[in-house]
Amino acid sequence: MPRQGRKDDVLAAAIALFSRKGYHGTTVRDIADEAGMLSGSLYAHYSSKEEMLFDIVQQAAGQFISGIGPMLESDQPAADKLRAAMRSHLRVMALSRDAAAIYLHEWKALTGDRRTIIAEKRNAYEEGLAAIIRQGVEAGEFRPVDAKFARLLVLSALNWLYQWYDPAGALGPDAVADKFADLVLHGLTNGEEGASS
Repeated sequence: MPRQGRKDDVLAAAIALFSRKGYHGTTVRDIADEAGMLSGSLYAHYSSKEEMLFDIVQQAAGQFISGIGPMLESDQPAADKLRAAMRSHLRVMALSRDAAAIYLHEWKALTGDRRTIIAEKRNAYEEGLAAIIRQGVEAGEFRPVDAKFARLLVLSALNWLYQWYDPAGALGPDAVADKFADLVLHGLTNGEEGASS
């Protein structure tokens, strides 16, 4: 029976290579070399390169979804929910940067049922963010906005983190999320709508 530790080594090698070279730019032999094993031995753990990609993306999707779930069930104000959701998202991005980048960019290489499963999970997660925004609008906490565009704005800011975030930098993921949340929730104006300099 294959050892779990070796399967973890294979997955870690696939994450490192997919994030660096892309899914299509990585071969099974590349992954085996990175994991320090023969190509044939790799198939004791995964039946295909696509199965590895699915495992990586599935785990990342699970992290994002499990983070937002409690917010959706909470009776907190929408602004608090959105801030907490942004913190949760950035923790995943900061602590699993390579896997998160693969989730964001390589998932479309999946085919058939695997692609459908991940697309549904991504849609459910994004709908969760939109639901928080709609709740804020309906409660009068947020001004009337298009929830789809607000969700896209939030995700665009959050998902770019893997490009520039330095774990050794001065700000942790929660502090970055709070700065983003303050900008999203309060904007750039000084409260005087339409005021010009």
